[in-house]
Amino acid sequence: MMNQITFPWLILLLTSSLLVLGAPVQSWNVFGPDQRKPMTSYDYPFRTIGYIDNTRCTGVLVGRDLVLTAGHCVLDLKTREIRKDLTYFRPNLINGKSYQKSWISHIWVGTRDLNQKQEDDWAILKLKESLGEGFGWMEIAEETKENVQCGGYSADFAGGRTPTLHESCQIVSEFQGILLHNCHATRGSSGAPIFIVKDDKAYIVGLNVGEFRGDSERSLFLPAYEEKWANTAVQASRFKQTVEDLRNK
Repeated sequence: MMNQITFPWLILLLTSSLLVLGAPVQSWNVFGPDQRKPMTSYDYPFRTIGYIDNTRCTGVLVGRDLVLTAGHCVLDLKTREIRKDLTYFRPNLINGKSYQKSWISHIWVGTRDLNQKQEDDWAILKLKESLGEGFGWMEIAEETKENVQCGGYSADFAGGRTPTLHESCQIVSEFQGILLHNCHATRGSSGAPIFIVKDDKAYIVGLNVGEFRGDSERSLFLPAYEEKWANTAVQASRFKQTVEDLRNK
């Protein structure tokens, strides 16, 4: 289970520019040997993870016609308005090809003020087509397990056109509503689900959104995990109720 932390240096990080939130340049750290593997399976639950056009971001099906992603992927961070260039979600994109896609018809966001509410950096996309009927979807779980998986479209692998999967990583701790984790990822993994699989069903326990990397303009490849360089995620409890409400509409 995760631990509550109160390190003073984390307060400094969260009130500075070290927690990166710019969607087009978002990236993450890798700790020790790179544990990511190509995710080329067409099986559930991996096929529920997909690519959002024009964002360089990852999304995951959470309903018949609903996709979960990071809020900063769909917002113009200068105007705080929904971006107007959002088009298609492509589930199970592998080698740049997806056999199905759906137009994004509506978007809900957790907050428009990401500087003040980083713990609500999430968004839900409404699809025109019910892709979840064929691909399935992940459920939402509020509990946090020590060993989790994280899959997304890291830009440093196959140009971000084939996803990677870290099969065994951890949500290490929590600080002011933000999860700190050591799952390996790089730019393109905004919106990647952090999930567990139980009884053949996948449950999202966090949403990958950012990193601590000091003054570096790029992700850090470090010999070992340190909390001051942690990758960050939104807690599932922040978006669970909204997903359930939208499923029932």
